[in-house]
Amino acid sequence: MFVFVFAGCVGGLTPATGVLNVYDAYSISRDERDISSITKDKFIQSKIQSKILFASGLSVVDIEIECFYGEVYLIGVVADENMRQKLINIAKNTDGVSKIYTYIKIKQDKYNCDSLKIFSDLKTNLFKDSVVEGTNVRVSVVGCDVVFSGVVSSMEQEKHAIWYAKHIDGVADVYSFLKLSR
Repeated sequence: MFVFVFAGCVGGLTPATGVLNVYDAYSISRDERDISSITKDKFIQSKIQSKILFASGLSVVDIEIECFYGEVYLIGVVADENMRQKLINIAKNTDGVSKIYTYIKIKQDKYNCDSLKIFSDLKTNLFKDSVVEGTNVRVSVVGCDVVFSGVVSSMEQEKHAIWYAKHIDGVADVYSFLKLSR
């Protein structure tokens, strides 16, 4: 019963199911940002996701949108360069966006890795690590590349995350958008 009530309170921040809301509540409690920044960032993120949902040729399934302190991170794959530009223009034309970072690749038919296994192994390692706050480090797997985003309290956390990613079978490249908390 408590979970249901608790999940309902968080439901306004993210359009997710009850189980994800409990995880989001935990993530928010561990987040390096203050609640005002989190709320503003979630609002910007939701506006961009809505625009993508109604944009022809784009899919929120293939693209992750993160926002930290008004800076937007577009991470994922698109069909072609025109769709990449369309995605960037959507973010540019969204109120509240101060800067845009991208890690967008053209989608391939097949990748030489198991992206789900890479993601799972990496998240397991990050949650077990005593230095890294596993909920603060967002992990995206684009093709066979690992892309980090999020807000951390020390560069040591970023170093640990990168080390783990580089030591997982199948990872081709590692890129970090991790930012230090303000």
